[in-house]
Amino acid sequence: MGFFDLFKKKKTTENTSVQETNPTNENISTPQQQVPNNNVFLLEILKDALETNGYKVEKHTQYQAIIINSEIEIATAIIENPNYHPSLIHLMILTIHPKYFPEGIEENIVGMGNTIEEKVQSVLHNYLTTTFEPIIDSLTDSHNPELDFEVNNITWHPKLGNMALQGDWSDITIPENEVFFHLLEDKIIQKLTNNKLNWLKIYISKSNDKIEGECLLNNECWKEGLQILTNYIQNVETLSDFIGIKQFIMFRKCDASE
Repeated sequence: MGFFDLFKKKKTTENTSVQETNPTNENISTPQQQVPNNNVFLLEILKDALETNGYKVEKHTQYQAIIINSEIEIATAIIENPNYHPSLIHLMILTIHPKYFPEGIEENIVGMGNTIEEKVQSVLHNYLTTTFEPIIDSLTDSHNPELDFEVNNITWHPKLGNMALQGDWSDITIPENEVFFHLLEDKIIQKLTNNKLNWLKIYISKSNDKIEGECLLNNECWKEGLQILTNYIQNVETLSDFIGIKQFIMFRKCDASE
């Protein structure tokens, strides 16, 4: 069962509220209370989804965050902007590991919906299925031998997140999940640090021939990688004015190489 299936199982009718899991949500429409209440509600839904998938989840005792398996901390903040469309939610989320990424892996993710429940489900589905899965998988030495590569006698295990597509893609141009990894593989082997874990965040979009995106390696801008992504999307035929792709990849140094 996927994470999104868990969210859907919470709703017995089309607009059934799940605010019962968050007692402070009763006055959620009050502007002064909207940001903290919505974020608390979001963390409750995230905690419930993770627990249902077998993770041990605790609430942080000092601020709005949760701790997973006594190891990973996830802190969230809903970003309010009067210029946003009413159906959009913008979530800043920081995933922290005290040893491997103590400064955190920061993501800015959006979701869509007509109600706060739909928005929360959408944005958490985005995070859990594209970013959280490769992060949590990177804490184990599991791997796909077909993707493994070696650098200076060190074997690396890539952990590919699901590719998220935006806009209207034709069946012919929809990319395989490994396309960015293979495009960047020859270059990234020269960029990996000696740390146990490295990570790569990718986003590239094209709108009316205007290309925008980011390519972050260990939270730092990687211009060469972004240029490779730009060259790729320039050659993709589109069915609409806008297409975009997002993917998150972790790289774990093989235990046997240490």
